[in-house]
Amino acid sequence: MVNRNLLGRKTRFAYLAITEPWPKVSGFAKVDLSTGDVQKYVYGDGKYGGEPLFLPEVSGYGEDCGYIMVFVHDEEKVKSELQIINAVSMKLEATVTLPSRVPYGFHGTFMSNDDLMKQALC
Repeated sequence: MVNRNLLGRKTRFAYLAITEPWPKVSGFAKVDLSTGDVQKYVYGDGKYGGEPLFLPEVSGYGEDCGYIMVFVHDEEKVKSELQIINAVSMKLEATVTLPSRVPYGFHGTFMSNDDLMKQALC
């Protein structure tokens, strides 16, 4: 995943799923494609989820200015949550407990109402 505002152009950062233990996704890595620097974020002990989604901040100035959102399932507690991670600091900003389990491999996207209306009119 990269900042979708830069699709088709050279990007500096990529966010890649960490599949340890295979085939479960236990976290993601932020890779600086310019320097080779890698920062890892792990969902937590016994927690696995899907691949990361980068949501750019509307007024963001840097390519990595935004949030990583990911659905995570705690196998021990049998609970699912949405984790929201600051893409610059790679720190957890918020956790939203979900009322039901989100299956592994679930894919989704976030879009503005304007973008959704443009899609509907095509």
